[in-house]
Amino acid sequence: MSQVLFSFFRYPIRQVPGALLLMGFQRLLAGRDRPAGVVRLMGCGSGDGFSVVPDLRAYCLMRVLANPNDEARLRRSRFYRAVAESSSDQLHFSLAPLSGRGTWDGEAVFDYRGASSTDRPLAVLTHARVTPGRAIDFWRSVPGIRSQLRETPGCPYHIGFGEDPLLTLATFSVWDAPASMQAFAYRNTPHHRAGRASRQEDWLSESMFVRFAVERVEGHLERYPRLAAILGSRARHPQHPDRSVESRTQ
Repeated sequence: MSQVLFSFFRYPIRQVPGALLLMGFQRLLAGRDRPAGVVRLMGCGSGDGFSVVPDLRAYCLMRVLANPNDEARLRRSRFYRAVAESSSDQLHFSLAPLSGRGTWDGEAVFDYRGASSTDRPLAVLTHARVTPGRAIDFWRSVPGIRSQLRETPGCPYHIGFGEDPLLTLATFSVWDAPASMQAFAYRNTPHHRAGRASRQEDWLSESMFVRFAVERVEGHLERYPRLAAILGSRARHPQHPDRSVESRTQ
């Protein structure tokens, strides 16, 4: 199975121009030392990411790598060092795909072969590409979903990001157990009603929903106490911006 990692970086104000350049020219800056696979640097929305207004200080680096050794190779690359070394806040999630549906840019990105269910904390990824004529309807539904997430005790971490601040939105959320996620997704809630409307009224030209087992988390977990609590691990500030303290799920 492929190796799946999501990293979230926050930068001080003085590093914003460099982060923007990295995101805009990432293909040109990839270099020969970056391994093959899906490697995408994307911007986050303001607040918790569920916004058309970008947060120029926050970015997501998604990678899906065929070889387990490729992550170490990527972290040695010029591209990754440029992304990581100037950041002030990092979180890194190592994940195992469990199940999913849909595509991202027409591609079935994740490999679910050999995956099994889990009672451990899990992460959920959604990705939506909005039909231009339905963008207003789509974004009107987002504040209710964001409020619901904030009030859900079983979701200690969530963030939104994307390639286009108006026409794409990806969400990444961590859940203490499958039951918490299912209660959020399938009961008569703002999220459920928006999902039904999106299908009935063709809001989306493409969508994806994926569940992952959370295998490992590393980074500045002391800044996210609810997340650290469900992982059952101690959090402390890493000694190096890219040598984060590993926190294993129990």
